[in-house]
Amino acid sequence: MTFEEIFAQLRALGSEQTRAIYLRHGFGTNTFGVSYAHLGQLKKQLVGRGKDKAHAHHVAQQLWQSGNFDARTLATMVADAQQLTPAEAEAWAADVRNHSLADALAGLVAGTGFAWAQAEAWMQAPDEYRQRLGYALLSRLAQQDATAPDAVFEPYIVRIEQQLQQAPNRAKEGMNGALLALGGRSEALRRRVEEAADRIGPVSIDHGDTACQTPAIRPYLAKMWARKTVKA
Repeated sequence: MTFEEIFAQLRALGSEQTRAIYLRHGFGTNTFGVSYAHLGQLKKQLVGRGKDKAHAHHVAQQLWQSGNFDARTLATMVADAQQLTPAEAEAWAADVRNHSLADALAGLVAGTGFAWAQAEAWMQAPDEYRQRLGYALLSRLAQQDATAPDAVFEPYIVRIEQQLQQAPNRAKEGMNGALLALGGRSEALRRRVEEAADRIGPVSIDHGDTACQTPAIRPYLAKMWARKTVKA
């Protein structure tokens, strides 16, 4: 399918109800309000077994360039991580102005060979959404990189403890999410994260005109590990 065909479908699949939700969450006015279920259906039309990855990545580039929130979210779902370059990832990051798109782009970059270096660069960036990207990417790596030892993640717990309360709002949320991801990786990291969370204290995040709440570290990890025990 071509970019024009996909974009026309995005326009047709949008709803005012979903658009209103996206507006409340701060995703910007350039959105059709396409549900994630519909985005998943469109993804299947572009990627999967037997699909042309080069074509899908080209369409993803066009979707991103459109500036539309729904199109950019879909772009992160269909782009090929192996074709994404550091320069392209950085160019896309420069366009990110909301936390949902930051998390979606982090999910794409997590599959690249430069994910660790990119996470470090974004975590040290001065602006809110690159920081959010960095910590969202760290969360993905904590969940997906089975080869990394706990020692690799420990310095990030120290950094987050030192910086979280002074961080910009959505970067702070990303840091809190990273602690949860790290605390779910191993029992040893869980103890380190919980000790750090006790010293950090309550975390206040402005979620705007939504019902979203900030998860507290210890109760969240207790539930997470209880589910792990049941599954085991």
